[in-house]
Amino acid sequence: MTLMDDFRKKTEDGLKTLKETAEGIAFNVEKQARIAGSKMDVMRIRRKVQKLYAEIGEYVYGEFMAESQIAMEAPFLKDRMTAVSDMLAEIRRIEEAIEETRRTQPPRREDRHDVEEKKG
Repeated sequence: MTLMDDFRKKTEDGLKTLKETAEGIAFNVEKQARIAGSKMDVMRIRRKVQKLYAEIGEYVYGEFMAESQIAMEAPFLKDRMTAVSDMLAEIRRIEEAIEETRRTQPPRREDRHDVEEKKG
């Protein structure tokens, strides 16, 4: 192998390594952005749940102070309890998606090569 061939080979290997590193970094940045967005969604839903808890508490306190019977079937309570349950289920779904995203890995080099061949 001539000196020029050796230089060309090392340059190509270096560029390939640089490209793979950049792809890995880009993948991880995108993954972290998706996780951060999902965490913001969870925080937003938790604030709504807290607001509903406060509404329920005020209702129960008002009924207690008025010495009224607190009926769990009251539409006010039933609607808010259903909403809280739905929101908590949504939070669990988002948290599961976050964990799934955390487990994802960048495509292996062979996988990227297969995709590039299909594009070409």
